[in-house]
Amino acid sequence: MSDAVIVGGGPAGYAFAITAAQLGLSVVVVDERRRNKAWPGESLPAGGGELFESIFGPGVMDGHAEAFGISAAWGSAELRYHHFMAHWSGRGWHLDRDLLDSTLRERARDAGVEVIDERVTAIARDNGRWRVNGKRTSEWIVDGSGRSGSVVGRLGVPRVRLDNQIALVGVVPDVGGERITTVESTVDGWWYSTPLPNGQRVLARVTDADLVGSDRTRNWQRSLSETTYMRAFAKSRDLLTIGAYPSGTEYREQLYGDGWLAVGDSAASFDPLSSQGLISGVVMAAHAARLMGGELAPWERAYRAVLDEHEALRAHVYASETRWPDSSFWARRSGVRYSQVHGC
Repeated sequence: MSDAVIVGGGPAGYAFAITAAQLGLSVVVVDERRRNKAWPGESLPAGGGELFESIFGPGVMDGHAEAFGISAAWGSAELRYHHFMAHWSGRGWHLDRDLLDSTLRERARDAGVEVIDERVTAIARDNGRWRVNGKRTSEWIVDGSGRSGSVVGRLGVPRVRLDNQIALVGVVPDVGGERITTVESTVDGWWYSTPLPNGQRVLARVTDADLVGSDRTRNWQRSLSETTYMRAFAKSRDLLTIGAYPSGTEYREQLYGDGWLAVGDSAASFDPLSSQGLISGVVMAAHAARLMGGELAPWERAYRAVLDEHEALRAHVYASETRWPDSSFWARRSGVRYSQVHGC
């Protein structure tokens, strides 16, 4: 028996597991080692590495590539550059996600967490304890399975979507671009590009699902040809496989209940424009672990406040792009606030 079983082995799940284990709890992570609905090209903003080290320990960023800044053509055709040296920490990070996942698994084991490679096929509750796959019992079950929300979905916790945004993601050879993330808005969405650790580069088109059509590869290529800066990163577009991933803001109506808790994208997913999702998920998961056995209502209120702040910033940033007032994509983002939807 254990105090908590975490379903899913992403950064938020391991943040909860490691923090709880350090506090003396008996913790099991059931990690299928499959990244649900995540795509390559994740980055940490300036200061993110320091936050990761505060939770996962020194050296957790070893092997990842330093990110120097962000350039953006947003609100105008001019590409403006923001160097991370202007931030107090002086750097961000381009993540090697496979390396990060393996590092967090090992650090969890070092902290005393039992990590099991297994797919969760059954969840039940009996006499106040959770039973996972008919054999592992715990007082708490923690959903760290990502946007899929495999636990909260089984429990019937409603999902609230604020938009139907998706990312069409292609990976191309890196043609020598800088170690920065580049963002460019277009008539029906926006693009971002970021380097990968293996000599490749992500080119992602973010738009609404109903604006794509049936041929996502053709839509990706057509939109790329209309960009000013993004197309310079793709010297060859032949035989590309374009993946489609949900990328909108969404959250669960409840973030915790009787013996269960949601962390990371299972609790709330953020627009990638903010670069906030990974950091928020990890920090709030560690915070929840520190409250085990106590009152979780303040934690949920804090999470709602994070969402509210995210939507306020998101609304401000989208409102700053005014070049296409008749575009469906931009019109849908005019004046919509999380507080208006959630009632906070």
